Amino acid sequence: MLDLLEQIQSETPLETERRSQESLDWFKLRLRKIRQPVNKLLTDDDFPVVARPELGKMYMYLYDAKYKQTMPYWDRFPLIICFDLLSDGFMGINLHYIAPRYRTPLLLSLYEIAMETDNDEERRVMLSYQLIKSVSTLRYAKPCVKRYLFSHIDSRISEIPMDYWDMMVMLPSQQFNVNANTVYAESREKF
Repeated sequence: MLDLLEQIQSETPLETERRSQESLDWFKLRLRKIRQPVNKLLTDDDFPVVARPELGKMYMYLYDAKYKQTMPYWDRFPLIICFDLLSDGFMGINLHYIAPRYRTPLLLSLYEIAMETDNDEERRVMLSYQLIKSVSTLRYAKPCVKRYLFSHIDSRISEIPMDYWDMMVMLPSQQFNVNANTVYAESREKF
């Protein structure tokens, strides 16, 4: 995983732009699939739809915040890694709450925590709020911890396989109700 960070840091601006364009092209294709009928999405092995998130996996979906009238900002299109299941929703790390340059180091720290089950294809990042608060390499996750209610999810929940995580975190897919730089500045204060 360290090789990925070294590769990203050593890229020329042209290489970074090309990789970003490849990520955007991939994302556009997947975004179109989110809005398809569920029977088509369920047959797509790259981008499975789930009824409920599972611990340690990454998801994206459309969200309508319950208290959006009083919240200073919120993300309409979260990209989360689920770390706690609740009766009415779940807790997750929404990677959109930090600037892209902090997402890669956070992702590398999460990869180090990833545990593989007996099934090699089912990789997860097993986290807890206590772990996020106590592990210094996870400091970038602190402003990203958010709670989501099932009743406010406005789309299918799409699982992002771990092979695509590094691509997804670099995409500008956040949809804040304010300028993203405002959110990033406040998040920097929290690390």
